Amino acid sequence: MIDARADLPGPSRPLTYVGIFAVALSSLMLEVLTTRITSVIAWYHLSFFVISLAMLGMTAGAVAVFLMPKVFADELVPRRLVQTSLALAAVGPLAIGMAMSIPLMPIDDLMGFFTLLTYGGALALPFGLAGVTLTLALTRAKLPASTAYGVDLLGGAAGCGLVIPLLDRLDAPSAALVASCVAALGALAFAAAQRPRGWGRTRNLLFAGGLATALLSLGLANAEAEPPPLRPAWVKGAPEDPDFFEYTGWNTYSRVTVEKTIEAPPGMWAGSRLMPPEAAAPTRQRIIRIDGAAATTLLEHGDELDHHAHVDWDITSFAHHLRPDGPAAVIGVGGGRDVIAAARAGHEQIVGVELNDLIVALHTERMADFSRLTQIPGVELVPAEARSHMEGETRRFSVITMSLIDTWASTGAGSYSLSENGLYTAEAWEVFVDRLEPGGIYTVSRWYHPNSPGETARMLALAMEVLWRRGVEDPRQHLVLLQNFNVATLLLSPDPFSDADLDAMQAAAVAKGFSMLATPRRSPSAHVELLRELWSVEDSAALWAWAKSQTLDLTPPTDDRPFFFNMLEPGTWLDDPESVDALDVSFLGNLQATQTLVWATLVSVLLTGLTVLGPLMARRRELLEVDWIDLLAATLYFGLIGLGFMFVEIGLLSRLNVFLGHPTVALAVLLGGIISFTGVGSMLSGKLKVDHGGRVAQLYPVVPFVVVLVAVLASGPLTQAFVGASLGARVAVGLVTVAVPALGMGLGFPMGLRLIQRRREIDGGPELGPWLWGINGAAGVCASGLALGCSMVWGVPVTLAVGALCYLVLLPCTWRLGR
Repeated sequence: MIDARADLPGPSRPLTYVGIFAVALSSLMLEVLTTRITSVIAWYHLSFFVISLAMLGMTAGAVAVFLMPKVFADELVPRRLVQTSLALAAVGPLAIGMAMSIPLMPIDDLMGFFTLLTYGGALALPFGLAGVTLTLALTRAKLPASTAYGVDLLGGAAGCGLVIPLLDRLDAPSAALVASCVAALGALAFAAAQRPRGWGRTRNLLFAGGLATALLSLGLANAEAEPPPLRPAWVKGAPEDPDFFEYTGWNTYSRVTVEKTIEAPPGMWAGSRLMPPEAAAPTRQRIIRIDGAAATTLLEHGDELDHHAHVDWDITSFAHHLRPDGPAAVIGVGGGRDVIAAARAGHEQIVGVELNDLIVALHTERMADFSRLTQIPGVELVPAEARSHMEGETRRFSVITMSLIDTWASTGAGSYSLSENGLYTAEAWEVFVDRLEPGGIYTVSRWYHPNSPGETARMLALAMEVLWRRGVEDPRQHLVLLQNFNVATLLLSPDPFSDADLDAMQAAAVAKGFSMLATPRRSPSAHVELLRELWSVEDSAALWAWAKSQTLDLTPPTDDRPFFFNMLEPGTWLDDPESVDALDVSFLGNLQATQTLVWATLVSVLLTGLTVLGPLMARRRELLEVDWIDLLAATLYFGLIGLGFMFVEIGLLSRLNVFLGHPTVALAVLLGGIISFTGVGSMLSGKLKVDHGGRVAQLYPVVPFVVVLVAVLASGPLTQAFVGASLGARVAVGLVTVAVPALGMGLGFPMGLRLIQRRREIDGGPELGPWLWGINGAAGVCASGLALGCSMVWGVPVTLAVGALCYLVLLPCTWRLGR
């Protein structure tokens, strides 16, 4: 019997590519937006765990295609592409709305873990549908694998770029509605691609167009509403009342809220207990919060300096007692407290460098009449990343202040890519110290835990390492460490403190009631043995040996390991949670963050194992038709390219995030660049032949191995050579650095898929493409945690080297599959 459908024209390839592009764009936007939303609702480390669960939905979608061949039969693929992309558009807003209604708390019992699973499961629904759609398009739509995969990646890269202006204009939940609209446009393209034309096609076109219009309208309406109906109902485990806010703004690395004006005692980091009552009198102020956690106080009328005497009594302002004049710089303006302190001390020129343009806009536009910070004579606010700005700064300062800079906000480029990571490395501090006048002071304040002063000790170790790098023989002559309540303040000078400095310091400390933990005249007391041991080390080698022997990782962070806040040693990662809690500053949870990374990785590995074994068991009879060595080679191949890609991506992101500085630029240039150039590499792979006995197919992994190795060796010298260049030059260097390995890595997936398809043509057996796509995705999810852990423990160069090695290990697989 002749099948009449065999003579029917196939779907339009160009329109199918448009559909793939749109669905991939929508998926990447949803990934960035759910990362941002989760960072607001929970904490940055839980955000990583949840996004890992959600992205496993992509793998689940691929596996579903493999397990249900009749549901996704070849003749049904065009229809299923329309249906699943429509479902993605419809389910996306529902899943995000459901997730935003769930209160997330730190995991301290089984029910807390199940709550987190429920949250992650809700977010996994749209990604599962996206996984089905893209798997069908890449493996079952009879499209050239190189072109289809390239279009998929280029769509994801476009999503990286589009989400930036979208979050400049809309809040994240509204932007998620727009992202779902893009998925509906993908369904519209898939419907338009269908052949032959008829009522079913017209119905799909009308439905997809109507859904896209409705979602876009709802997104814009939600953004205009006050307050938006679709919004996080719970933030950091507590219900949120939007009527309490004067302002709410979003970007790719934060949500900034400003609470309504209150009159209360002035907010301080660690105010002196000796502060006179008149200085502590209630004042009008507004609280600024980043992602609902990191808070700073916006004081009313900052230019009325006489009304803000309390800032003189905060330990973070102590350096001004020693250097009250000359130009001053403030890293992290926040609410403006450090700027006011510098102005009150007598500095006539004050440069405030603030990464978050939303906060700068509060002082210069939205709340300029309330703040009036820029009306202080000599004050200049610069919206820029502090390290990059200081690299090009020609002025020298008597005091540079960096007080408790921590946002705990996940950037769009990755959940552990905190925007402040690049400020706490030896290379960064060398830049800041180089911008001091002779005798100037660089002062940093961090949290102090009396029983486990991990942050304070690491801050001190970092300062000592920087001074040794500058050729100082005895760093202790250049350092002063003070403490008040739960804050420690470090003063670092490129020149030894004079006797007059120390006399003035001692008098001011006594007058303010601050404890002198360590000075050139005094070693830390016995009750802080950790600091006492650190203070006594004699050289850099001894410092590193001592730091590595401690319970916490107290080694000085560098650009190769820019993880100042993550100090949990590998040996204690899986210890009893209570023992970790005793070492942490409770309201920060950075040690729990590292612990969560470990558990997330273990869960990902477990789920990946189920992804591999489940389909094998479900379709074991059909898989017996495949040579077991071929099956093993195919599985290893797609798992290795998933691992290798993520190790290289995360390694480059960790290194180049610090180099480029600004997280929005990093999202567009680095993540977008890696994905887009991988897409270009995928398209170029179509030029390579996989004919019988072709050595190109068998030996091609040498190409990605070599180019990744070149990136490993060249990225360090390149970033060092251009670290002080303009942003445009650094962007160009960053693009070249990611483009070279990405082009090589783009060969991996389409070449593997073509090899598998050729083996099937020769030997027969089931269609393995969807399952192998799932293996690739599952390995990538596992690798995201493994690569971060590798970078934290051994450094970024090791992570990049492991990624390169994954591609080299492909050779036995391609040799077998390409024989």
